[in-house]
Amino acid sequence: MMQPPNKGTRSAASYKGLIQARVPRKDNSARKPNDNSHFCSTRVRYTLEMAAKLGQRALLYSADNKNKVRVGDETLAVDRRIEINRLFPTTDCPVYNDHDFPNPGYLITPAGYLELEPHQVPVTTKDHLGRDRFKMPEKSRATVILRSPHSANNVASHMSDMARHLRVADQVASGKRALVLLVDGGPDFNPNHAVNQFFYSRFFHHMNLDAMVVTSYASGDSALNPVEHVWAPCTRALTGVYLPATLPGETCPPHRQRLSAEEKLAKENAVFDAAMSRIKDSYWRNVQFAGKDITVVVEPSGAPPQPYGEDFATVKEVINGSGRRLRQSDLSHEYSFMAQHMDKRIGMVIFTKCDERNCEHCRNNPPLLSSDDMQLLRNFPTPKPSEDFPGHFATFLEVIATPNSAAPCEHMPQFQMKGLGRCQRDGCRYVFTSQKDMGDHRQKVHRE
Repeated sequence: MMQPPNKGTRSAASYKGLIQARVPRKDNSARKPNDNSHFCSTRVRYTLEMAAKLGQRALLYSADNKNKVRVGDETLAVDRRIEINRLFPTTDCPVYNDHDFPNPGYLITPAGYLELEPHQVPVTTKDHLGRDRFKMPEKSRATVILRSPHSANNVASHMSDMARHLRVADQVASGKRALVLLVDGGPDFNPNHAVNQFFYSRFFHHMNLDAMVVTSYASGDSALNPVEHVWAPCTRALTGVYLPATLPGETCPPHRQRLSAEEKLAKENAVFDAAMSRIKDSYWRNVQFAGKDITVVVEPSGAPPQPYGEDFATVKEVINGSGRRLRQSDLSHEYSFMAQHMDKRIGMVIFTKCDERNCEHCRNNPPLLSSDDMQLLRNFPTPKPSEDFPGHFATFLEVIATPNSAAPCEHMPQFQMKGLGRCQRDGCRYVFTSQKDMGDHRQKVHRE
């Protein structure tokens, strides 16, 4: 009498469909409501359309970490409740432990970077309201970097990944002058965090980029980040897999053995290196996303991130310390460079080369993007309500054609609710996120 669970199956003919009820399919798409979702999603779209406008001069990456992969002889690498889709002989089906017995801290962190490729020539299309938009960049190559719990996983390691494994410098030299990073709001990516801003600025400087934009969706909307779709095939490939936590010939993981701190560290590094190599060479060797093989890289367990990361602890201590300590430190010059070239908004930072004669870097390395493109990036538009379609924001093409655009974050609910405003100093482009942020900015940037 009820609706069939799936109308496309042959068994659906057995259902009369008189009662509007059925056994539903599993749906994990619900997200916690956030008043800022519409604004942030529109701003992300503006960012992607700006990259589409730049075409082959833009380099885009969607970045995030995967849920950690467990290492242990008695616990599966990924959740044991995930359905197995592989075939087995009927007499040799796998049987797993009815409970997980994890080894504390034996967790591998995969960091993912999905390249989004703009079209060779900007292409426009229509949205559902009939308005013109640039066609979105398409999903391209995905790279996953594996790190053990003995290796740092923070903004410095992510910038090291982009320098070493994604070879951003080579791509900048080939003509990609603007870098866009679409990230989540976690602590190692969040554009609002001062330490992250510092390392983003350092990367922008070292790579000789004309512009670098880092933005995110609203809190709770990280599932919208395209790189999140990369994790599904990776998780499926690890379903039902045990990654040994013991070395050959041993029966106990290192943390259960009577070892010195040095011996324990050395053995655990060997365990994690073997587990990560097994993931790369066996389980993820032929895994694909968007029709392309996923590139998997293993960072040796315990190795410091290069070329960034060696001074991460120092940077974190100084940046989060007092203004006096910052001014007296070796980081003062880099911090001033960051403040001069950064347009900071809630959930977004934009770095652009300047035209100030006292800036040695920009004077010696003038931007290669056109003056119109640099003007767009230096005055990146913020979403504002549409005059023709209530309840919607204006499109990117509409706002860049409007002479008097809205001030940054003006129509963001979080900005309106907190009422902290923007820095009023001439030439400063900084939107406050908290009272502490306001005080730190004034003490560290504008203290006389």
